[in-house]
Amino acid sequence: MSAIAQELEFPITSATKLINSDHVIYMMTDQKTPVNFAVVGILKMGWKKLYLRNKNGTSSETLVYCLLDFYIHESKQRQGYGKRLIEYMLQDIKLNVKQLVIDKPTTNLLQFMWKNFQLSKCVNQGNNFVIYEEFFDEFDQNHDNTGNRTSGYNRPPTFGRHGAHKHHDSMGEIIQDTGATSSIKSVNHNHDSNFDHDKFTKVKPHTEEALGSLQINKYGDLVERDLKYHHSST
Repeated sequence: MSAIAQELEFPITSATKLINSDHVIYMMTDQKTPVNFAVVGILKMGWKKLYLRNKNGTSSETLVYCLLDFYIHESKQRQGYGKRLIEYMLQDIKLNVKQLVIDKPTTNLLQFMWKNFQLSKCVNQGNNFVIYEEFFDEFDQNHDNTGNRTSGYNRPPTFGRHGAHKHHDSMGEIIQDTGATSSIKSVNHNHDSNFDHDKFTKVKPHTEEALGSLQINKYGDLVERDLKYHHSST
């Protein structure tokens, strides 16, 4: 669905691709019972080392957190779920929205960032990545004149092969295996629950316990086993 919305020929997020990456998936679900849920939206994030060019044209290499894929189901759009999902991710990783780098954003995503986060002025990087002017306000403060990080935006990747991400005071479910390099965080949107005070649990990915009512099809994508067991979100 994300690929269709972005008019892409092939999906950019699949189980197979996740296995071979250190990307993180934030998945928001509408869940009334442990076995009945519907996916509201997904957000795929990942660390990348890029050469960044600021407003003055000066380039420097740094590690940045990139928004790689973002989709909210059509029936749930324009209801605040997208903003809520991004805000949860920012709280989880302890970053400001202006520190994000966006990979190949659609016009709709750029409009979304302006409407919800008042970000609109982009600095051309000469590639598929979009960086906002506000990124360099903090970037310049946290780097010395050699381009090296001095403080602030200075954290190594903390997922997958780089170490398990541990939280016990947030909502959702981490699906992460010690031998895998990617992780999935399922953000449970329960109409009767408190968004900030659910818990994390850990299970191994690609097992019946982890996948629950999902299965991996022959194309490597996660699909529902049987729709009759799932809560309809429409």
